[in-house]
Amino acid sequence: MFGLVLTGVAIPFARRAGLTDRPDGRRKLQSQSVPVIGGVALFLAVLLAILVGLVASDDVRQAFGSELAGGEWLLVSAVLMVAVGVIDDRWPLRARYKLLGQVAAVLPAVFGGYAVSAVTLFGFQIEFGVFGVPLTVLWFLAAVNAINLLDGMDGMLGTLGAIVCAALGLMGLVVGNGFAAAVSFALVGGLLGFLWYNRPPARVYLGDAGSTLIGLLVAALCVRSSVKGAGAAVAILAPVALLVLPFLDTAAAVVRRTLTGRGIAAADRGHLHHLLQRRQSTPRVLLTVGGLAGVAAVGAILATYWQNDAVAVVAACGVVALLLARGLFGMAEVKLLAARVRAVVQAGVGRPAGTDEEARLQGQADWEQVWVKVAMAAQGLPLTAIHLDVNAPRWQLDYHRRWQARGHDADLPSGWRLELPLVGHGQVLGRLTVFGGRREEPLTETVRAIAELARVVERMIADTVSPPDPLTPVPEAETIVAA
Repeated sequence: MFGLVLTGVAIPFARRAGLTDRPDGRRKLQSQSVPVIGGVALFLAVLLAILVGLVASDDVRQAFGSELAGGEWLLVSAVLMVAVGVIDDRWPLRARYKLLGQVAAVLPAVFGGYAVSAVTLFGFQIEFGVFGVPLTVLWFLAAVNAINLLDGMDGMLGTLGAIVCAALGLMGLVVGNGFAAAVSFALVGGLLGFLWYNRPPARVYLGDAGSTLIGLLVAALCVRSSVKGAGAAVAILAPVALLVLPFLDTAAAVVRRTLTGRGIAAADRGHLHHLLQRRQSTPRVLLTVGGLAGVAAVGAILATYWQNDAVAVVAACGVVALLLARGLFGMAEVKLLAARVRAVVQAGVGRPAGTDEEARLQGQADWEQVWVKVAMAAQGLPLTAIHLDVNAPRWQLDYHRRWQARGHDADLPSGWRLELPLVGHGQVLGRLTVFGGRREEPLTETVRAIAELARVVERMIADTVSPPDPLTPVPEAETIVAA
């Protein structure tokens, strides 16, 4: 109830305060600005629900009494995380500053009693010693950012978060931690109220304030819902299995962006929900994600009840296997990783071979025609490697091709690199990067030929897409030359 009322009250306030998510024609493709106040409303709703529980229930007071110090420090962390998220929602922060803010936010909870000193894996206990605090910080940051990455579709994170938190509440009851159960169920209530306004088409978003708050609380509740008794080791596999979808999506994003030469924080539309939307309607995507999350949740609950890690692992592996077997998600990243591993192994055994990796991540454009043009133009040039990377979320185009000549290393310090942006319809659609070895003759003609090739590729890519809305902002483009 609190989530429903507070979210409705917060929507007009967000518009007056400028807390809205505006379409940019590239990654944010909604038709109009949407308030991003849901996270603040969720935080207040959870807090009010807990306060009412403390006043009305002896059981809640007893549960919180045993967790008073830890609960207070978790509240401090929650306030800081929401504050960082609100700042980022209003004035977008660079990735490094956002990460620093997240680190500062999780530290009070970690030092306030949530540091993990030991975990159990299939009955074996692993002590962390002095590494307990940094590893716990990494756990919190992993959960925060993995859950944040999945907040990209109407109703997505609300649905997934409600299922995860309901499972954590039941796990808390199983291990006898009333605090974890109470906070988890308060989160479920807040998320269900928020979902009324976030169901497609969404009238409000969680924003970074909400998605990172959920990640913080889920990380903390995983610790409390996976351990019996103070000072006991955390049964880590159950919470990891419970979060298999956000962790899988994050791992795929890291592989995809790293192996295609993009930054880890680079935006794309290759996430789980984006790929599912290509095949299913939005309601069916939510049902699919909810069903998969439900399987993982049941596995985690049963693993906690039976104290058997294998149940959680089987459930999580089943979710991953189903996604891969049906071709719903992850196959492009698997192929990229396999090709890179094969190249590394060949180089390691002294048989360096040329590589030609292709990843059709999104879209149905005729990339072979584009690549043939690139290959033909490159035949007369002294090149050792060519990377073609197209990333145009506005048109759902995501393609990567990487060619390297036999016996050459594109990263040799004696070589040169030329990187050119590919621009079409006023937007950067991708980039063409070429590598060559050091030569005595001037590179002037080579650079001119590569620039002409880039223009040809630009035209071919631009011809496959329609012009964006005329109000779409034009991002800056630059050419980078590195010796």
